[in-house]
Amino acid sequence: MSGPSFRTHLLERTDTGQYTELLYDDGVNDAVLVCAAHGGQTEPGTAEQAVELAARLPRASCWACLGYDEHHSAFELWHPPSSAFSPDAYPLLAEIADRGFETVISFHGLDDDRVLVGGGVDTDTKRRVSDRLESAVTHPVEPVSSGRYAGVSPNNFVNWLSADGGLQLEQSAAVRLDEGDAVVAVLENLIERGRL
Repeated sequence: MSGPSFRTHLLERTDTGQYTELLYDDGVNDAVLVCAAHGGQTEPGTAEQAVELAARLPRASCWACLGYDEHHSAFELWHPPSSAFSPDAYPLLAEIADRGFETVISFHGLDDDRVLVGGGVDTDTKRRVSDRLESAVTHPVEPVSSGRYAGVSPNNFVNWLSADGGLQLEQSAAVRLDEGDAVVAVLENLIERGRL
């Protein structure tokens, strides 16, 4: 069996930018999947966190979408809701869609000075992740199970890619860009200890 490799697929191009799908995978891993569906200029810092976390773990894949545009808002161009991602429209996502990963983590951006820990994972896991992140970053961290950024919908890709519901992290720009390594280190430690 060969190790994981990076592949990309161009999804869309504009006169001044592009939207690309990325997959780092060995074709069989079903342990950990790290995602950043709104990477690039869409939610800056999230794809870098996802790639870094996947690279640090011995059994991890990474799926991301990267939107860039020199003259238009990448957010406005390429920010579908997390429940709108489908294997039919994303060929590299289709390659991993049926694996039922043990752990799925999705990095997101939040236009607020806090971090929200959501997704379909159980409440104890959200609280454990929140407690660890609270001591690692400067902005407040809170677990969420309802509301706009909770990420609990079964249609959210972080949940249907996971065997038991995924973890969604909504992060302020300061946390993503200035403290992204601290977030990655916390998650790496929790995964290595079997606590996530």
